[in-house]
Amino acid sequence: MEKFFAGLKKAEEILLVVLMVIMCVIIFVATVARFTNLFVISWAEELARYCMIWIIFLGIGVAAQNGEHFCVEALNLFLPKKVLNIISALDAVLVIAFNLVASYFGIMIVQKQMAGGQITPSLNWPMWIIYLAIPIGLVLMAVSYAYFTFKKVTAKDEEVEA
Repeated sequence: MEKFFAGLKKAEEILLVVLMVIMCVIIFVATVARFTNLFVISWAEELARYCMIWIIFLGIGVAAQNGEHFCVEALNLFLPKKVLNIISALDAVLVIAFNLVASYFGIMIVQKQMAGGQITPSLNWPMWIIYLAIPIGLVLMAVSYAYFTFKKVTAKDEEVEA
């Protein structure tokens, strides 16, 4: 299981870097071209926006796997490990339930976009591709958060990261 999540994290990180590079390069080229009056890339802002959307939704899974989401660390000072484990498990159940419910509605949005046939204004891509980031990102976060919580709860005292 450790190998699977390490591979998943690596794949997500590579995709995030590729999207970030695409976003930065296209905005840089479009800005330089516009200020030098060489040419205008009419779809640059739109592509950058869609890259940012995918970066956000894919990034929440990586953050969950690293334990980098916001948390209240003051409880670690006052509560014993068993109580913290119970709180972590309850927290994970709530986070996972929210992500799965939101993913369900994300899938409904994607289905409506597919049925409607809407396309993006400049790129002429099917809009459902952009909205697909919602269910994919939330499911990845739910799975990664469950794994991180499992590791945290079953870890020895000296191995606990967050």
